[in-house]
Amino acid sequence: MWVAVGFLVLVNLMWGISFPLTKTINLEVDELFGIAAEDASTSLRLSAATWLMLFRFTLALVLFFIFFPNIVKRATTAEWKAGFQIGVFFFVGLVLQIIALATIPASRSGFLTSLVAVFTPLLTAILLRQRPHWPVIVGVATALAGVSILTGLLVWDAGGARFASDARAAWTTGDTLTTLAAVFFAGQIMLVDYHGKRLDAAAMTPGMFATTAVLSLVTFLVARPMIPETATAGWFELAVQPRFWTLIVTLSVLSSVLAFNWMNTYQHYVSASQAGIIYTLEPVFASAAAMVLPGLLTVWSAIEYKNEVLVWPMVIGGSLIVAANLVSLCPRAADTSLLHPPESEPATTADNSSPLSGSADAS
Repeated sequence: MWVAVGFLVLVNLMWGISFPLTKTINLEVDELFGIAAEDASTSLRLSAATWLMLFRFTLALVLFFIFFPNIVKRATTAEWKAGFQIGVFFFVGLVLQIIALATIPASRSGFLTSLVAVFTPLLTAILLRQRPHWPVIVGVATALAGVSILTGLLVWDAGGARFASDARAAWTTGDTLTTLAAVFFAGQIMLVDYHGKRLDAAAMTPGMFATTAVLSLVTFLVARPMIPETATAGWFELAVQPRFWTLIVTLSVLSSVLAFNWMNTYQHYVSASQAGIIYTLEPVFASAAAMVLPGLLTVWSAIEYKNEVLVWPMVIGGSLIVAANLVSLCPRAADTSLLHPPESEPATTADNSSPLSGSADAS
């Protein structure tokens, strides 16, 4: 079991480092077009996000076909359709997250994204028209407190806790987009759970990767012409830069292919509640990476990206969000599925040597 725990910790580490890596690509785009992050138009941000995703998931799909051909061969029309549904939710969530990363710190994005652990059981209860379990209610309340502190909505002074005088400015558009992204990631997890009980979960992955890549291409082609500064030549100039491809390959290999492979290879060796606890490490790793990697990436890529600094709002707010995730996991220990009764059994696969499910990192 400890070997499985070790690999799952590595999975969360890979997802955690993806936050500053993705933000670095956003900074590359800003430098290329000579635009400050806060001044970039929605079209530019959307173009940058989908350009990144197009290369990342096209490469991930190619690698999947090369290293896991048996899984691809056994994928039926049903698995491809399920992968498409999962991919749509994942695509929307990731686009929102990447756009938001241009204007908020990587650590903040990591903690807000982790709210998926709170949203998933909450949305499940709503869809099933059931009253949420008390741990979910407590988790939501704790998460709200954590987010308020993390984003600066709540502050402390001699009179105690109060709403900040600049509360409206403290909560940014990036915070809203990232929180909304967590909702879509929760929907993705619910779809993986729903289809994974009936179909070959590993065989849904190529459909998810393909859907994400195709939607990225279509969205990029629609968004790019909306603003004159994003000339086609500029995007191809970005695509031929070695530093861009280094980041893309790292995200594709580590945060996509390897992370999914190890997650689904080793997760069944631990209980669902144990796995949930391990996954709360993702925002912690994201914060740690944001305090170390930016400085190294600045030296390597010549792009100004300062290391984040550990501050009390991050410590207290982030800790409350992690606590909320842990509390919200309590009902899952008694349920084997989010959308199925406990007696439902997961579909088995023909090749368990390297199973990859359609679930994806929220980064």
